[in-house]
Amino acid sequence: MSRPAGRAQDQPKGNTLTVCFLGEEHLLGEADDLRFGRSGDLLVDDNPFMHRLVGRFVHREGVWWLQNIGTKIRLELQDVDAGTVLEAAPGQQVPVVATSFVVRFTAGPTSYELDGQRSGGGILPDEHGEITGTATIEFGAVPLSPEQHLLIVALYESRLRLGWFESNVTIADRLGWTTNKFNRKLDVVCDKLSRAGVPGLKGKSGGLVEGRRETLLNHALQAGLVGPHDLDLLRVFTDS
Repeated sequence: MSRPAGRAQDQPKGNTLTVCFLGEEHLLGEADDLRFGRSGDLLVDDNPFMHRLVGRFVHREGVWWLQNIGTKIRLELQDVDAGTVLEAAPGQQVPVVATSFVVRFTAGPTSYELDGQRSGGGILPDEHGEITGTATIEFGAVPLSPEQHLLIVALYESRLRLGWFESNVTIADRLGWTTNKFNRKLDVVCDKLSRAGVPGLKGKSGGLVEGRRETLLNHALQAGLVGPHDLDLLRVFTDS
């Protein structure tokens, strides 16, 4: 959970994130997270057009992330120094790489801004140019991009909600992806883990479609790659 900035002994060490809104300041250490909206750790406003939880800041594998955990509101993350802007649609997350940043969103007729500061160094892309991070796997250790992580979370949510996996077509549609994109991402994740030593993820496509999703999710759960805390990324089924 978040903590307000205060006494020296309260100051977290390592990579930190400071988030401010109308004079209210939250200083986060690597073990903390911060949820904001109409409720949560940071109460932005009682605007009825605002989700109870709009977004979340969380630290994973040396990277701070801004997660959009609402259902309709889009988040903008601007690098104050570079002027670049990243956008997170509902159910998506973006890395916080800027030293100084602003988060903007609109609820009904009202727009809001949260200011932030990040300490620590930058982050490096993997060999495919994607941002690494989101979880640590002790066996089958591979870097995952945010979208690869989101795919596994979607599989987890589908089985948790129904007791079985929905079709790739259905899950892809829920994520706002094409079926081809979903299948490509699934192939890449399975290939990465297979090359890292996880069995049961590669073979002829005909007989492994269901089995490899089960194997993938079971490994992800065992390794701590996904869990209940990640379900906020897929809040499209819950009331805002």
